[in-house]
Amino acid sequence: MPRPTIAIPPEIEQWINDQYCYEHKTAEELVQALANEHDIEMTSRTLGRRLQEWGFKKQTRVNYTFELVSRFLILFYQIVLDDKTITYILNVEGMSISYSNVARLRQKLGIRRRVRAGDYDIAWEELIAIVEREFHEGMLRNYGRNFLYAHFRRSQYLVSRYRLWEAVGIVDPEGIALRTGDANRKRGSYEVPGPNWIWSLDGYCKLELVGIQIYAAIDAFSRMVLWIYVGISGRII
Repeated sequence: MPRPTIAIPPEIEQWINDQYCYEHKTAEELVQALANEHDIEMTSRTLGRRLQEWGFKKQTRVNYTFELVSRFLILFYQIVLDDKTITYILNVEGMSISYSNVARLRQKLGIRRRVRAGDYDIAWEELIAIVEREFHEGMLRNYGRNFLYAHFRRSQYLVSRYRLWEAVGIVDPEGIALRTGDANRKRGSYEVPGPNWIWSLDGYCKLELVGIQIYAAIDAFSRMVLWIYVGISGRII
């Protein structure tokens, strides 16, 4: 009669993954920890077979230096980037790190993108209170979705765009109605009496992420380009 299969809950499986792949614990150390901390008895051979079945492999050990952690926090909170983009930028800047290790660093810092199911109601009430306080203290009524999301991320509040906008709809429905009306407003025409009466300046900011800035000025009457600048951005990340 075959031996019964040892059942391992998903949360323990994730714990084994973290300890084996990232903390570089040996199978023998994990077997002892499973017995002492989780009351799960198994041999090192059985655990090794399970590790192969799960596809768990040891990851390259990363030295989370102060420079690396500081740069990650700037890219995450101030520049409002996702893990994939942060991984790319860190590697371009010479800090060799994988996507999984970036996610691991974020988790080590206690920055989690999801709320546990049991904590959802409490997190929602806290979000409503935070939005009310921010709207009361600042000038957020005039912010659109992108500016609003960036403001909350830079204030180190982790919330999805959808949830944030849903909370704003509850706290400030009049402001959303005003912004919606502005978005549908048709542009009127304007007239100038002659050349050099109004100069119009504008910039193209989408390349700031890679350190390039483009902006120019035109004469509003003749549409002549007065000057154009293409060069290194003053906001290089």
